[in-house]
Amino acid sequence: MQIARGILVLAALWTFRLARAVAAFLGLSAWLGAAWALAILMFVVALRLHWVLRAAAGLTLLLLWHWPWWAALLIAAPRALLVLPGLITTALARLRHPRPRWPAPAGRAGF
Repeated sequence: MQIARGILVLAALWTFRLARAVAAFLGLSAWLGAAWALAILMFVVALRLHWVLRAAAGLTLLLLWHWPWWAALLIAAPRALLVLPGLITTALARLRHPRPRWPAPAGRAGF
């Protein structure tokens, strides 16, 4: 049962990543043409620059398909949802405990 669940999750992940690549291709082909979009997509995949695919897919969802920004961000970069609580708590901690404003001691200016 666990093996079947693992295969199902892996297939769902591959399908999601393939759909994101297709969305990036559709967006790039609308802006640059199909030949350039395919060349860029193959180049990006070969160099493993997945952030370019995420950005292109997010811009496609946002500008071409008129999705709201939060939904496009959630589909293009789903890990942003996991990073967001840490960013919020860090910002709140800096507000509660700001860094001191006095200058460093004379001998330790570089550290």
